[in-house]
Amino acid sequence: MRVLIAAFVALVPAAVGSGTITVGKGAAGITLGMTKAQVVAKLGKPVYQNKNGYMQYATASSVLFDVYLNTATNRVRLIGISGKRFCTTAGVCMFRNGALAKLKAQYGNVLKHVTLEDGEKVWQVNGTFGGRKVFTAFTPAAHGQIIMVFIGYL
Repeated sequence: MRVLIAAFVALVPAAVGSGTITVGKGAAGITLGMTKAQVVAKLGKPVYQNKNGYMQYATASSVLFDVYLNTATNRVRLIGISGKRFCTTAGVCMFRNGALAKLKAQYGNVLKHVTLEDGEKVWQVNGTFGGRKVFTAFTPAAHGQIIMVFIGYL
């Protein structure tokens, strides 16, 4: 009976609805550079995936936890996060008023206001992880909220 239950649980897609964001490294236990097998071992089968390296791990419409793989290496190159139950290791939580002010107080001049290729304006912290240059981009909203975070390689 236990074997059947374990086999069934392994087939059910996993959903990530909360977790800790580690700036410049990863979130919810997933870090840049992990292999696809390591992600699946940690989070389970994705809710959705495609052949372009995209793996979706959230089911609620108000939550996003996406993992993007480099298809040549099958390693994590980008993580996208959004949801009220995600906070940084320093306690900056998404969708909370004043979160941007907390980020500015924490990072000072390291936090840069950046305009992306599509014209979107984000606040970004650059650094290194595993010997590679990385970024963490925070998308702001009204009342100093953070509504989206991307962590990836530069």
